[in-house]
Amino acid sequence: MNGDTFPPRNGSSIALIKRHNNTNGKQKTKRNGNGNGTEMKKKSSLLDGKGWWLRNAYFMQWTAEDVFGVVKYHPIPCVFAASLLLFMGVEYTLRMIPASSPPFDLGFIVTVPLNRLLAARPALNTLFAGLNTVFVAMQTAYILWTFLIEGRPRATISALFMFTFRGILGYATQLPLPEDFLGSGADFPVGNVSFFLFYSGHVAASVIASLDMKRMQRWELARVFDALNVLQVVRLLSTRGHYTIDLAVGIGAGILFDSMAGNYVETRTKSCAAANANGSGMEYENGVKYQSLSSD
Repeated sequence: MNGDTFPPRNGSSIALIKRHNNTNGKQKTKRNGNGNGTEMKKKSSLLDGKGWWLRNAYFMQWTAEDVFGVVKYHPIPCVFAASLLLFMGVEYTLRMIPASSPPFDLGFIVTVPLNRLLAARPALNTLFAGLNTVFVAMQTAYILWTFLIEGRPRATISALFMFTFRGILGYATQLPLPEDFLGSGADFPVGNVSFFLFYSGHVAASVIASLDMKRMQRWELARVFDALNVLQVVRLLSTRGHYTIDLAVGIGAGILFDSMAGNYVETRTKSCAAANANGSGMEYENGVKYQSLSSD
């Protein structure tokens, strides 16, 4: 068994491995036999390119019990497999949006009532924009705090990764401003200046801050940030400040770049530890050492 196969978690999987090993043992015995005519013919038929690979294939050893065991013990990959088939059917039968039409966005459809409400009440829109800007300031303050005050660089490095790639992708594909966009002078960027739509830095930075809070077991603060992030997503959809895909990818980007920053810190830690075997100038990032800026 290797890393690409499911670990045996039930009796059927163990039995499958035993059958596979027994089969290999029988094949070795046949190869080491006295070489009579019948065995030589069988060996020749297996090696002449007419099915030997199929006979030794892993799935040929499966039984009904094995298949149902996969469904029982690995339901999430099975759900993804079913969704693959579902969305293949949707994709290949979907009518494409004409170039002259605005993009179809399910999030916009769901938030039509809120969009109309905010359009009819500019003062309410400005209030929500101002509150969202306060939340952005909270994200920024926390991420900088973790580095400048607590001396933990992971969240800051993650944000730098995230905004760098956001700038590259946002410039590479510049999406049109959605119809019914409701801007506000109290929004961030302040003054309704131009901005990249793909992907949402608001959402990604909030995810980065929340993940750091959870690592530090600041559970209550993390829950507050997650709740505010949900409200932020609803507001951005309602004002047409982002497409749904911008927000969804923003969540994924926050998780991805937090993981990348963690790998970076760990790699640099090991490198610095090797270069500085006495351990002077080493600090900890959630249990992982990293080189302090104050070290020699």
